[in-house]
Amino acid sequence: MSAHLRFQSKSWATHHVVSRCIQGYGFLKPTRGIRAITRGVLAYSLEQHQKTIELHHYVFLSNHFHLLLSSKSSPDLAEFMCYFKGNLARELARVHNWHGTLWQKRYSSEEILDENALEDVFKYITQNSVKEGLVDHPKDWTGLHGYRQLVMGKKISGPWVDRTGYYHSVQRREGKLISEFTTNHQIKLTQPPMWARLSKSEYKQLCSKLSAEAIRDARLKRDSKTSLGMTKVLSENVRKVRFTKRGNRPLCRTKCIKTLKAYQQLYFEFKAKFQEVSADLRQAIRLGYDTAQVCFPAGGVPLFGGRYSPD
Repeated sequence: MSAHLRFQSKSWATHHVVSRCIQGYGFLKPTRGIRAITRGVLAYSLEQHQKTIELHHYVFLSNHFHLLLSSKSSPDLAEFMCYFKGNLARELARVHNWHGTLWQKRYSSEEILDENALEDVFKYITQNSVKEGLVDHPKDWTGLHGYRQLVMGKKISGPWVDRTGYYHSVQRREGKLISEFTTNHQIKLTQPPMWARLSKSEYKQLCSKLSAEAIRDARLKRDSKTSLGMTKVLSENVRKVRFTKRGNRPLCRTKCIKTLKAYQQLYFEFKAKFQEVSADLRQAIRLGYDTAQVCFPAGGVPLFGGRYSPD
């Protein structure tokens, strides 16, 4: 089944985003160096897109990651993910001496349409590292996990290296150290728009409650009652192929049939228009036209730097 088109039904919609390493390789295995790199790249990427992206929760396992975030528009989400994954891949490739594609296919994203679905996704992200039997509690996972910020109240930051500036300094033979091009940045989390009405204390209480439920359920449902432990996790071969059984990603997240049908209607109307405009644009390219008078429908990501039709 082909992947869904990028689509967002409204401004500042909330999404569950997932991305995996190629062949399940453990390029994100949470060693000290990888943790620092991931924290720094994520924090810096959020700063560069602070007007269009807000992060609410996250978790990074050895071979994939989950983000709960809100984006101003679908192109804004695509731009952020390209920036974040591109910079993270370049840093990880240096560590692992890897050449070629680091990510498995493209990232998946599902728009979250109601609070029930938001609670489910929040709990699912929290369960990661526990439900797989890696550790007994998110606080025991040494990799990046939003639990530390949302429930434990810790500040999480990491280094960002200005590779371009360092490269130019080397070319000019200025003799500067890479530390002179390294800055520290903090990962900032915000409340999802659906929970914006809550005070800070109410939001923390909700996060604590949902996390406790998620951790309890994860430990009850997993096959093994004992966890693997971080020592064994960190001893695993990074290039061990891991295959996981995955179904098709849902179009969106909601438990309300009426809401689902309304969203589906919006999406399929958008998809029909997008495919029509895409065909016109590709035909113009085949015919060698320098310009093409096409407008993509709002809600998606225009091809080849195309433009939107007015809302």
